[in-house]
Amino acid sequence: MNDIYELAPSMRLLIAMHNISSVDPTSAMSLDDLKIASGMSDPELQSAIRELLSYGYVESKGTAYYLSRLGICIIRSVYT
Repeated sequence: MNDIYELAPSMRLLIAMHNISSVDPTSAMSLDDLKIASGMSDPELQSAIRELLSYGYVESKGTAYYLSRLGICIIRSVYT
């Protein structure tokens, strides 16, 4: 049975990125850093990044990632 309160991997990653302040190009984090911060496996992380990029919640700077303004708004809605 699944826990109804379990967060989707993409939401867990979004929260982790917010918690480590990866919120602009100067604070963008590599996949290795995000893997450590989120505790996700490589396949789970890759899938979550692809999903968040497709929604526009995350942007990339080379091989590093950070929350977009839209992603920050999504996080704010979780906490308010």
